[in-house]
Amino acid sequence: MLRGLVAGARHVTELRDTASALAAIGAHRFFYGISFISTLLLYRNYFTDDGFFRAGLAGLGQVFAASGVGVLLAAALTPPVAGRIGKPAWFTLSLALAAITEVALGAPYTMQTLLPAALVLGFVAQAAKICVDTIVQETVEDDYRGRVFSFYDTLFNLTFVAAAVVGALVLPPSGRSYPVLALIAAGYAVTALLYGTRCRRLRRRAAAVVARATAA
Repeated sequence: MLRGLVAGARHVTELRDTASALAAIGAHRFFYGISFISTLLLYRNYFTDDGFFRAGLAGLGQVFAASGVGVLLAAALTPPVAGRIGKPAWFTLSLALAAITEVALGAPYTMQTLLPAALVLGFVAQAAKICVDTIVQETVEDDYRGRVFSFYDTLFNLTFVAAAVVGALVLPPSGRSYPVLALIAAGYAVTALLYGTRCRRLRRRAAAVVARATAA
């Protein structure tokens, strides 16, 4: 098992597109995980019932339902949109959308804004996973695909666990923290910028190689 994970990780380092995508989704899972822990604390210790909007377990049920709607929307929209503009571009836009959502809908710290935020972040999570799953599927050789996906799954889970640990350390019992929220939003924005820039550079290099080969 461990040997397969190491082999998968080594192969990923040889594939720039794959390595960039896995690094970006690892960052996404980390920031998404901290946001998730914050939401749990908010609904447990900070919010109170307000008409339709419920605190406690009932409110978390509303959050999970909204996130599920986002997942379904991403599953429907990602294939056609990513097919038109490219998976890296759609992944980058999704990360940027998460950054905006954290600020615009997270900062008020109200149930009325967190429900739509949950929908958007559920959308982003699913769109990101579809893009990265497809990138790995397309770029990794058959002989290594199983080991790379094992490494990918491990990274996917470990970054979320790391986020839970960090969230428990840095978040107050209420879950309401503007510095942590700013960190999450900035993290998403920086990840989108770095990943988008990296993908553009790789495309330019690939185009230059093709141009030189054609000229020769």
